Amino acid sequence: MKYTKGKLVAVLFVVFFSLCAANSVSAIGVTSTITVRQSPEGITYDAAKGEMFVANYGNNTVSVIATNNNTVVATIPLRASPFGIVYDPGVGKIYVSCSDGKVYVIDDDLNQVIANVTVGSYPFWVAYDSGKDEIFVSNTGSGTVSVIADNNNTVVATVVLGIGVQPKALCYDSGKGEIFVPCWEGGGPIKVISDNNNTVVATILLPETVSIREPWAAGYDPDKNEIFVSNADNTLYFISDTNNTIVASLQTPSATGFVYDSGKDLMFSANQYNNSVSVISDHTVIETIMVGLQPRAVAYDPVMGKIFVTNSYVNTVSVISDSASVPNTTPGNNNNNNGGQQNNNGNASGNKSTPGFELLIVIGAAAIVLFMKRKR
Repeated sequence: MKYTKGKLVAVLFVVFFSLCAANSVSAIGVTSTITVRQSPEGITYDAAKGEMFVANYGNNTVSVIATNNNTVVATIPLRASPFGIVYDPGVGKIYVSCSDGKVYVIDDDLNQVIANVTVGSYPFWVAYDSGKDEIFVSNTGSGTVSVIADNNNTVVATVVLGIGVQPKALCYDSGKGEIFVPCWEGGGPIKVISDNNNTVVATILLPETVSIREPWAAGYDPDKNEIFVSNADNTLYFISDTNNTIVASLQTPSATGFVYDSGKDLMFSANQYNNSVSVISDHTVIETIMVGLQPRAVAYDPVMGKIFVTNSYVNTVSVISDSASVPNTTPGNNNNNNGGQQNNNGNASGNKSTPGFELLIVIGAAAIVLFMKRKR
């Protein structure tokens, strides 16, 4: 087929137009995948080192990931299977709950275990209380929560939740100085512990109409002063910390982990049963991002603007850019230094774009018309 100069120019315009259109689409989804050890569960961000620490349940290790290049820089051996993990910025230590009934303390300078603390039976999740510089540990096998002072790594209190109650993934509410603990048994209660006296000050029950009462994970939204609690019936409940009442609910895949993105004022939840991460704003899922098999926990790096997700079944960690994951953001968030700033092209939403895109659409469309007319 013989092309004239005019046809060649038109074809070039069409190709250029197509490329520009493709480039303007948001890069929604996982930007990187990191291989760690067997069955990664908990994950936490070390702000002092710019690193993620990953508890590998099936391998008795903790992987250390540098978030600036998404590579594993160290692997720390433990004596038992780790599950929950949290960073304590007050002492620069990592606390890891393990299947042998102990919490291991890792020095982030040495990347090695420097102490261990005996807690209750089958410690599950851990949370750092910045108001008291204490670590709270949910002991699923003994129905208790252990409180560890980080200055000497000793248990200073044991909170009894009730006979047969199994505490799960607890979270710290910095606004109220309280720990929220979803539990199995007894109507699926969410226990509220005051860190002033380490006692249960409230018990929140799921609605009586709920047939399956097995709340699993909890997360704190400081922007809304709400606690997110996931239940096994694929319902997410929103609890006001002002009066400890359920204010809204949302049908979504049962989440096993939450993290609040302060740069975007959004909550990210790992959904184990459909291999996804939900992005939640104002009690609504605004986006769903597919990750690896059986995502279990999430952590946020405010410096890099990234969400890290452990995928237990495939031994990986998925990395999501928070600027790429949300194509439309609230204008009030655009100047936030944690990922909401404008990109080099002046697009406040953080999407990829091409200068003069609207003009390129017109030129591309005209080129297509010209090409089709000359062809006839």
